[in-house]
Amino acid sequence: MRRTSGYVIGVDLGGTNLRSILMDGKARVWGRDSRESLASQGKEATIDQIVSSVRAMLEEAGSMDIPHPSISGVGVGCPGPLNTKEGIVYFAPNLSGWENVPLVRILRDKIQLPIFLENDANAAALGEWWIGAGRDVDDLVLLTLGTGIGGGVIIQGEVLHGAWDTAAEIGHMIIHEGGLLCKCGVRGHLEAYASATAVVARTLAAIKQGRRTILKEWLGGKLDNLSSELIFRAAGEEDELSSEILEETARFLGIGIANLVNLFNPRLVILTGGMIQAGPLLLEPVRKYAREYSLKASIRGVRIVPAKLGADSGTIGAAAAVLKRKGLL
Repeated sequence: MRRTSGYVIGVDLGGTNLRSILMDGKARVWGRDSRESLASQGKEATIDQIVSSVRAMLEEAGSMDIPHPSISGVGVGCPGPLNTKEGIVYFAPNLSGWENVPLVRILRDKIQLPIFLENDANAAALGEWWIGAGRDVDDLVLLTLGTGIGGGVIIQGEVLHGAWDTAAEIGHMIIHEGGLLCKCGVRGHLEAYASATAVVARTLAAIKQGRRTILKEWLGGKLDNLSSELIFRAAGEEDELSSEILEETARFLGIGIANLVNLFNPRLVILTGGMIQAGPLLLEPVRKYAREYSLKASIRGVRIVPAKLGADSGTIGAAAAVLKRKGLL
């Protein structure tokens, strides 16, 4: 385990939940805070909620006689695009009213601690690198598989940010030129084929074309309640349509991972997010297709594994971002 000293606070800011954690440099957890996000109520409400959550962690620290000066700072994992150096959130699609928000300056003025901003997927990758599935490697790629597809890349122990802080937009690699329309407005992106949203959309399209499936019986005709979890469960019951959708999804993910393996030559590919609950049913074909489409010299020895930290990866990674930026990790 990578260890250092001092205390840090990590915040994971999402459209659904806001989570905070108080940790020390030996990766011990001293406090947690979790609450339903106020993102839908606008920027001011969300920022006030971040401040409240951080103050809850500071109060927790005080109750355990952890002195305020020993807290090195607060890391905030946030959807982007961002400018991590200047601490600005340019735009966050799941956060209402967030455009060109100088988040670091605002929080620093309110909390009186050093504040560090990090992309949420990069934070998840950092968390897994520090004490999760990637704790023994310094070259890894992480994919977040949920409503959309995000990612983080760590090379030789450092997060890859790129020139403009937009590196590792993994969901927006093109895997089918001129294909399905992505939410970003470009056709053929991985996210349009292999996200949970895409899985549901492809299944619904097939049902509307008359394909038979046990899903209709399970849902009592209420197709609005269809989810990727339900589709993968039906695949496990050998439902023909659901099995086809799962196999297609695994193939698209395998192609995407092969591209990443050929580009970055990682030792480890970590998959996280709600879709990973499908377990080996999804993981095994993903591994098969990744091997099939990768250069043999690149894929040799690469492990493709589920994340270990679950919902904690973002908060732990945000805490790790503080240690990283201060040269303590």
